[in-house]
Amino acid sequence: MLRKKGRENKIGRRLIVLIVAFSSFLAILATGYQLLHEYQQQRADMDDQLENVRIFLPPITGSVWTFDERQITLALDALTRLSHVEYAVITTVDGRNVWTAGAVASKRHIHRQYDLSREVRGETRQLATMEVTASLDGIYDRLLGQAVAILVSNALKTFLVAAFMYVIFSRIVTRRVEELARNVGRLVPESLVSQASLFDETLGFPENGDEIDRLRWAYDNIARQLNLAVQDLHDRNDELRHEIHERTRAESDLQEVIAELSRTNAELERFAYVAAHDLQEPVRGLVSFSQLLERKCRDNLGDEGRDYLRFIVNEALRMSNLVRDLLEYSRAGGAGLALEAVDCAAMVDDERESLRPLIEQKQAEVQRGELPSVQADGAQLRQVFHNLIGNALKYCSEAPLIRVEAERDGDAWRFAVSDNGIGIDPQYHDYVFEVFRRLHTGIAYPGTGIGLAICKRIVESHGGRMWLASAPGQGTTFFFTLPDRAAEEEEKEAEPSAPGQHGQ
Repeated sequence: MLRKKGRENKIGRRLIVLIVAFSSFLAILATGYQLLHEYQQQRADMDDQLENVRIFLPPITGSVWTFDERQITLALDALTRLSHVEYAVITTVDGRNVWTAGAVASKRHIHRQYDLSREVRGETRQLATMEVTASLDGIYDRLLGQAVAILVSNALKTFLVAAFMYVIFSRIVTRRVEELARNVGRLVPESLVSQASLFDETLGFPENGDEIDRLRWAYDNIARQLNLAVQDLHDRNDELRHEIHERTRAESDLQEVIAELSRTNAELERFAYVAAHDLQEPVRGLVSFSQLLERKCRDNLGDEGRDYLRFIVNEALRMSNLVRDLLEYSRAGGAGLALEAVDCAAMVDDERESLRPLIEQKQAEVQRGELPSVQADGAQLRQVFHNLIGNALKYCSEAPLIRVEAERDGDAWRFAVSDNGIGIDPQYHDYVFEVFRRLHTGIAYPGTGIGLAICKRIVESHGGRMWLASAPGQGTTFFFTLPDRAAEEEEKEAEPSAPGQHGQ
């Protein structure tokens, strides 16, 4: 331990640390007891002060009974001027009238509640309740100042005593320990120092051992603990290897499940497409023969029969629209995207031209900001703009104002289609993107409720996302992002070639 020359005095330092720790512990206990007594006394004074507030209750009760707001306010102000009192409030029993004074500015406070009652015709009637809030910050601040002063003084005394003990111990003990350590160092070869614990394992702690024997025994105990710790680390390493193996196997199983789900999803999409396509024929036949029956036998059916037939035709047409939209939904998105350079500005202008009859009918205005060119499936992206602009025209009551714009959003373009229509309640923001979900009846606003679901699927298949911001009566803004694939390709081309790939 102490083979080097010089006065290390480790035992002395340990002794001093113990003295300082014990003295500090006693000082903290004494300080804590003193501060606790002081705190209890100040809290008792505060409780007495809050109990004396009852002196103000009769006049305050009279003011509440006569509904004298000026007197009530003056009484509350007087309460807040009391020591520690920050806030006072009077609330009538029915909760219709509330008078307050002051404000709660402290983090630590206590509350007292007083009932304001008055005897009316021999019956005690409660008029209101008064709640008073008192701050404990003043008490804590004073206690903190006292604690700091006491601890500083105790720390100074402990330091002086520890310094004196350190000097005495160094002169009486440390020099003798250094001499003994040097003699032991000459007897034990350096090659055996690392194996000292092997010899010590056969020796028990001597009954009359001194500090050096105790220190050596403690060192051997630590060595044994280190050996146990190393063995424990080896065991944990084996457990980690086993866990890594299990996780690898679980990841492999998960990949198989994902592949199976992908195959199942593709089969479901094909099934939906085939089912929707095959349903078109019987639905089309039902509509055609219903309309033929209406033309041929209209006069023989009567009013009730014609109503029934008209209902059949309308429902058949509705079924046809649902099947057609389902077919469009099954074709939307997917992995087979025909990516090409699409001029979004020209596309929006074309859609605005195709919707011109409806725009003129609604007296609408469709504005377009600066729109970029993106790599996308032109037909599907056109459907997104068509559905969003069409919805904006449909759900605007009068003088619709629609604006289409875009801006950079990191490595993507963020498009926004906004209107001044009827808006959507926030609780339905996710609901409207589900298939066949409608917030209005087909009579008020025609449609099958699949347009937004198609838009979201197309956007997500392009690697973007879609959401909205809206409130009832404040219009709606639909946002969607599309990755800037052209910029990504330019960045890849601009990257320097890896070493070894230049001309040989």
